[in-house]
This record gives sequence, C-alpha cells and structure tokens, in this order.
Amino acid sequence: MTGFLRCPRLPDRPVSQVLISGEVPWLKAALACRGIAALTTDPEPRLPHPVRFHPDLQVCPFSEKQMFVLKGNSLEIPLRDLGFQVTPTLGEPGPLYPRDVLCGGFLWGNRLVGNPKGVDQAIQDEAKAAGLVPLWVRQGYGACSTALVDQSSAVTGDPGMAKALSQAGFQVLEIRPGHIQLPGYDTGFLGGCCGKLAPGEMAFSGALSSHPDGELIRAFLQKRGVRVMELRKGPLVDVGGILPLLEYRETGGQEKYR
Repeated sequence: MTGFLRCPRLPDRPVSQVLISGEVPWLKAALACRGIAALTTDPEPRLPHPVRFHPDLQVCPFSEKQMFVLKGNSLEIPLRDLGFQVTPTLGEPGPLYPRDVLCGGFLWGNRLVGNPKGVDQAIQDEAKAAGLVPLWVRQGYGACSTALVDQSSAVTGDPGMAKALSQAGFQVLEIRPGHIQLPGYDTGFLGGCCGKLAPGEMAFSGALSSHPDGELIRAFLQKRGVRVMELRKGPLVDVGGILPLLEYRETGGQEKYR
C-alpha cells in the first residue's frame, strides 16, 4: 500500500514512486533496479531549452495530495491519475526569467521559500490560505538550488539562500557553487542532482567525489542519519531533481524496497 507524502520532498517512509526528467532514461532504469517506479516529464517547450524536462520547474509539490503544475503542462493528467489534487498555475510559463520559475519555490515546514517575483500567484495564495510563512529570497530557482536533508537542515551552493535559511533558524551547509553539469549552462544546482528516497537515504545523479565539497556533503548527511546513494559513476548532473511522489505505508513494502 502506498500513500502521499506528509511533507513535500521529505518522505517519512521509503519511496515507491518519484517524478523525474524524461530526458535521462538511465535515471529511470537506476531507480527501477531499486524497486522505485518513475513518472517522467515531457519536454515543456515554453521553458528554456536546457531545462525543458526539469521536474522542479514544471511542478511545485504541496502537502499531502496537493500539487501545482504549470498551466497546460502534460503532467496534469498522470498526476491526477495517481490521485493528486492538481492546480494549474495562474501564470503562463515562458523562456525568460522570471516566467520560467513559476514553480521554482518550495515548501519547508511552515515556510514557503522563493522569490516573490517568480513564484506563481496561485501558489502564493494557497500558501497564505494554509497559514504558511513566506521566506522570500533573491534566488528564483529555489527548489533547484537547495537540497532538503530533513525538517531542519539543507545544503545549497547559493550564498543568499544559505544566509536567508540560516537566519530563519535552519541548519545549512553552504558549499562552493558550480562543479555540476547542466548542458547548455555554465553549471547546474545541487538540488537538481538529488532527492530523498527514504528518511535515511538521499540519491544523487553522480558521484559526490566529483564536487570539491563532496566529502563535506557526505559528512553533513551522515551526521543527520542520511546515507548517500550514487545512482551512477561520473560527475554530478542537474536533472531537475528527483521528486518523491508516493511512499510505502506497510511493512511489506518497506521490506521489499530494502
């Protein structure tokens, strides 16, 4: 039996299904080998070409069944079929900033983190109605730039994000920016390279050793009881994140996962 996540991006149990880029078939295969099903994105022609497949720019997960999706995006139907309550953005996505980051914010605890000039108004309105506290930052690619470790700690290579989160009381490891592949751009973001597959496991799209602060990241995670899973050898690649959708709700599913 599976169920929805209580907190976006932070599963309480092993994950049964994720949302990933449809541009990288090896990622789907690597997850399938670990018993995890994957819903894949289609190219979103209204986004910049290098990130047209990126899940973290096509959707913004809320708590439980809620999911915001870019207006007119192809994910709306398959997400509804999985049982999600899908709400389209009010804004029309576009190839230029900030219209490419309508879904670029993220929920963390009782916070909505993002750039108010980028986060779609429908998301801001829902966050306000839910009593979430806005934590506004300059970085429009918030979800891409930040890897959530648990309810109180994260890793980011963005100095402004690190400062804002730290001032809000979160524990943040600030790493050196860059050193992450994203064809078409100079670099990608750490949040786009990873995702939680269980409370104590974070998967990465490459080897942490390819980043100069890789061992710092590993130690930060291990200190918080989170082990590293490297899904393939080679450099870290920004694939738009690995977004957990559903998690196991019975012991049998958890044993199967392990």
